[in-house]
Amino acid sequence: MQGQITLTLLELRFFAYHGLYVKEQQEGQYFLVDLWITYPELDKTVHQLDQTLDYTVVFGKLKEQMANPRHLLEDLAQSILSELKELFPPITEIRIHIQKESAPVSDLDGRLGVQLTRLY
Repeated sequence: MQGQITLTLLELRFFAYHGLYVKEQQEGQYFLVDLWITYPELDKTVHQLDQTLDYTVVFGKLKEQMANPRHLLEDLAQSILSELKELFPPITEIRIHIQKESAPVSDLDGRLGVQLTRLY
């Protein structure tokens, strides 16, 4: 019976310049990113990295995307998921959660962000 494997990259912290407001674009802020990538389990035992998704490649792509400033987190999330699906066609589901650690909202005590899930 074939199952599904989910690769997780959780609580990744990036300093970046995403946001609509000039202050966000000039001063930047910290973002937290969680990423779940699901793909089919192989019929055989995985012994080699080339038989699975390499999380170092996934992290590298995520890091590149986070370094490219965007006005909206929705745009950023869409771009990340599109690039990862293109790189790894076997993906059956991918979900990302991006949060601003200090969103520019008066009296906010918490984090704001977006979550995007795609099923293939």
